Amino acid sequence: MNQAHNAPWPVVLTIAGFDPSGGAGVVADIKTFAAHHCYGVSAITALTVQNTLGVAAVYPVAPHILKESIESLFADGQVKALKIGMLGNAGAAEVVRDILDAHPGLPSVLDPVVRSSTEAELLDPAGLAFLREHLLSRVSVVTPNLAEAAALTELPVDNPESMKAAAHKLVERGARAVVVTGGHLDKAIDILFDGKDLETFAGDRIKPDNTHGTGCTFSSAVAANLALGRHLRESVVLAKAFVAEAIRNAFPAGPGRHPLHHFYRIAQIPRTSEHVPASEALP
Repeated sequence: MNQAHNAPWPVVLTIAGFDPSGGAGVVADIKTFAAHHCYGVSAITALTVQNTLGVAAVYPVAPHILKESIESLFADGQVKALKIGMLGNAGAAEVVRDILDAHPGLPSVLDPVVRSSTEAELLDPAGLAFLREHLLSRVSVVTPNLAEAAALTELPVDNPESMKAAAHKLVERGARAVVVTGGHLDKAIDILFDGKDLETFAGDRIKPDNTHGTGCTFSSAVAANLALGRHLRESVVLAKAFVAEAIRNAFPAGPGRHPLHHFYRIAQIPRTSEHVPASEALP
């Protein structure tokens, strides 16, 4: 990043679920924010019981607690962008709608999490209907994967042409901009449509089993770049590149799907200081 070291990091808020394995949800979001020189704060929609093998249980946070948490963070007056992930149910979605209405000019990214990569349901039918009806039109950009785009549009979405059709359909339903992510295709193709221009971004499919948290990480990277003042297209391009490298360097945290390595850049820095005697390293 080219941000000056002494510049204050913009604050980015994530509203999402808690993954105790650290691969997805608010933990992945905050790591992504930090990797982009943004300071992450979070409001948790649900506690999950999960590891790299899958989700065993989901315990939603009461909507009034979620609302109080979010309002407390906004009271600091520092939030520069918002990422919305797993909501779980309509109650949480209603809270988010009210927050978006209270902060209409805030850059916001909606990752419409419907189910986990191991097919655990993470959004109930009422929540999906509310998200489709009330949240799509209120955020800056929505970033569904193939299954999420299909759930939101009720269209089959399994190739680049159907991804384009889904992006158009979501804009027709009120979305300002859409990125349909195709990381599960043979080629990692993403489709960006802002209601006027449609663009395809292609990339290699890297280590398909090292993908725990890709959707969370991508949407958080877009939010971080928007918080840093970048335009949407540049934010999407940079987020896609970041996710590709984080997958390439995925962390073997367990026997299941490996979570992304959000701090791969730090791991690539030569560790020359370990060869310096402690006495010489002191100021």
